[in-house]
Amino acid sequence: MKNLFITLLTVILLTSISFSQQMKEKGMKNREKLDQLEKIKLIEALDLDEETSIRFFARRNESRREVQELEKKSDDIIFELEKSFDSENKNQAEKQEQLISEFLKTRESLELKRSQFINSLDDILSTEQIGKLIVFEKKFRDEIRNVLFERKPR
Repeated sequence: MKNLFITLLTVILLTSISFSQQMKEKGMKNREKLDQLEKIKLIEALDLDEETSIRFFARRNESRREVQELEKKSDDIIFELEKSFDSENKNQAEKQEQLISEFLKTRESLELKRSQFINSLDDILSTEQIGKLIVFEKKFRDEIRNVLFERKPR
């Protein structure tokens, strides 16, 4: 009986680990497909030639890495702020003020990075292409958001 229980527990554990890995891999594949679709649509929307698209995406990828780092830092700060609500330490108000200030600075840095990226494109893209990029990014995000919300069970 004991061996049966241990075997059953092991099978359940291995199955859940396998399922978790499959879901993660599926999510990564979906993200890659979404990124590829976005690149294709961007190339079409901006009417980029091969050389320009290589330069544009290299700069965009670097900017995205920096933005993702700031997003992660922002998420970490929010996590710390959330943890501070559960603590009964007397200095929590001070810590929360510090975290809020750090969060706001991080968000400002994030917006500054995005702005710097847009401003850095004038040697690669025309003013019209930069405008099309801004419109494209907004519309693409909205489309993805709409698709995700439509699929969500209510």
